[in-house]
Amino acid sequence: MSEYNFAYLDEQTKRMIRRAILKGLAIPGYQVPFASREMPMPYGWGTGGVQVSAATLTPEDTLKVID
Repeated sequence: MSEYNFAYLDEQTKRMIRRAILKGLAIPGYQVPFASREMPMPYGWGTGGVQVSAATLTPEDTLKVID
């Protein structure tokens, strides 16, 4: 395993985000309360959406962000 957490997220944060996504998909009409964590990104990027995307990535994936 490498020295840093992939996609800037620690394993506990990725687990929390994945559980929220699964609950939102499994329960029709359920609105998932979500507060994004600190990320080293500039203002205006909407870090919540980026965190959800990053939580589902693996080291073999590529995430392209268009601002």
